[in-house]
Amino acid sequence: MNDLNALYREAIKQHAANPSGYRQEIDATHQFEEYNPLCGDRILVQLNIRQEQVEAASFDGEACAICMASASLLCTTTPGHPVSRLQDLHDRLQAALEGDHDIDGIDPLKPLLGVRSYPSRVRCATLPWSAAMKAI
Repeated sequence: MNDLNALYREAIKQHAANPSGYRQEIDATHQFEEYNPLCGDRILVQLNIRQEQVEAASFDGEACAICMASASLLCTTTPGHPVSRLQDLHDRLQAALEGDHDIDGIDPLKPLLGVRSYPSRVRCATLPWSAAMKAI
């Protein structure tokens, strides 16, 4: 299990260091900025949605590595899928981080499960997803 945790930590580091969608210009049809006053994370999530399909996703802001990685994962996993998939990913991630549920079938988000051991960091991982939900 330690090898898996190390792999997940490495994935978080890579997404935080080289985030997908960060400051990418898209023709946003929906956007919302979310703020976490407990740690200072501020994320603006922008979505391009056409006919109930997420065409593109991007984000901007200043945040910790966990929040940046989560926003990057949102930008890589949602484009090309229906809005309902975004909602499903949000709900599954929230449930997995707040309980003992796993994220079956959503392998790209599994690196975020490492924050379960740190309840104060759960909001860091869910902030971009919460912003996306408020945007739509």
